Amino acid sequence: MVIFIHEVYYLIFMAHRFEGDFNKLDNKRRREILPPENILREIGVKQGDFLIDFGCGIGYFTIPALDFVGDDGRVIAIDTSERMLDELKKRAGVKTNLEIIKSDKIIDVKADYILLVNVLHEVESPKEFLLVCFEHLRENGKVVVIDWQKKKTDMGPPVNHRISKEEVVDMAKKQYIENDINENFYFIEFIA
Repeated sequence: MVIFIHEVYYLIFMAHRFEGDFNKLDNKRRREILPPENILREIGVKQGDFLIDFGCGIGYFTIPALDFVGDDGRVIAIDTSERMLDELKKRAGVKTNLEIIKSDKIIDVKADYILLVNVLHEVESPKEFLLVCFEHLRENGKVVVIDWQKKKTDMGPPVNHRISKEEVVDMAKKQYIENDINENFYFIEFIA
């Protein structure tokens, strides 16, 4: 499967960016409360799917997604941080079903899934950004939003940087499935 990316659309300015230690992004505790394989399985990612991991960071979801989509599928990992993408390249190695892009924009392709994990609270215009994501889904595709509950937790960004689940649902105005996850995050699948 070859995907040509001709143009990049929709500049998205990040209001808050992670600048800490990579160990905070991938450690035993995080894998317990935010298990990527379980989440990918729950949303239905399968062989041959095309997934965009926007705000992919060091590849916490990107790398396991490669196995889910298989050689016939495709994962595009997008992030604004060269440092994060360099770490992703080290962790992933050379994979034919992976494309890594440094950008703050949604690219001009249609995907089965767009993952926004702990990203939406960083986007300056989250409503407009969600609408752009929906435009870049294939029929029956999903935008998956996992983000911090808008309350004080023992980790994560400041509460005033967070967006509540109710705000996200109101912004999207799409059919959705809410999944149980834990007290730190909400987990919503919006269906195209």
